Amino acid sequence: MIGIIPKRTKKTPEWQNIGIYVALGLLVALILGYALIFYFESKASTKLSELEEKIAQVGTKEEKDTEVQILLAGRRIDDFFGILQQHRKSSSLFRFLEENCHPEVQFVIMDLAPVDNLVNISARTPTFETLGQQINILQAQDLVESVALNSVGVGDSGMTEFTLSLLFDPTIFQ
Repeated sequence: MIGIIPKRTKKTPEWQNIGIYVALGLLVALILGYALIFYFESKASTKLSELEEKIAQVGTKEEKDTEVQILLAGRRIDDFFGILQQHRKSSSLFRFLEENCHPEVQFVIMDLAPVDNLVNISARTPTFETLGQQINILQAQDLVESVALNSVGVGDSGMTEFTLSLLFDPTIFQ
């Protein structure tokens, strides 16, 4: 039998209608989100290529090579300055010896070791008395820490030949 009386259609629940609209809204938001991401990515890529072009225009290869050479020269200057700071001057030692040498003493050989603050001097003088006076003059100086008489003898010419080791205060080499 065919039903003549129409049946009532089932109505979809309200939460399903809301769920469909929410799902469609999320789908549209997702599509818009991807579109925005692609837009900003292409915009950033364009900006990056513009900046790279500006950088390339600012410095030519010659300018970059010159900059590298200047930086290398700067490092060399800094290295040289460090070496110069460690340099020990011996000129003040010669001035000291000139001022504190007995007039009758003749220096023959001088061996200088500024790193150790040590000076070995071979010299000659007419008498042993002059040698003693020279040693006393050197021992009386504040810059001389110690005086050692290493050897003494009479040379062929009749002069007293001797060798002294002088240990100096490090400030004399600065």
